[in-house]
Amino acid sequence: MDGADAIKLIIYPNAAKDRETAEYPYVELFRDFAAAICRPNSTLVTYGYSFGDEHINRVIEDMLTIPSAHLVIISYSDPLGRIMRLYERLGRPAQITFLVGDHLGDLKALVDHYLPKPAIDRTTFRMADLLRKRFGTQAPQDQDGGTTDIGGQLS
Repeated sequence: MDGADAIKLIIYPNAAKDRETAEYPYVELFRDFAAAICRPNSTLVTYGYSFGDEHINRVIEDMLTIPSAHLVIISYSDPLGRIMRLYERLGRPAQITFLVGDHLGDLKALVDHYLPKPAIDRTTFRMADLLRKRFGTQAPQDQDGGTTDIGGQLS
């Protein structure tokens, strides 16, 4: 990377973009991308991708030939209709999930209202602190005299 500048590190939108991605180092990145998603039970989540790059779409299309693979599309909108055209062309509705709308384009709203919460959230931490204060350092006992951890598992 000695002497590399933005011109050498970024592929700018142009007619030759598809061809440029077939050269080093991008060809290695695309090979890694394809290897990561083109396998059973893989899920690709796209956020804000307009599906305008055919060289990327080809890898995604290859991924969807695997019946257990899944594509999740999260986008603010589809003003050019590319997402719907891809969906119709692929003909694999069971493997594609759409989350399209202006309320989903806001990352904070998406995380707060639509995506799953972490397994341990602030409420769980507060409950654990209250139980530690209430029962001291000793774990609470269940009805049979055994001890249980904060999650209620017998130990």
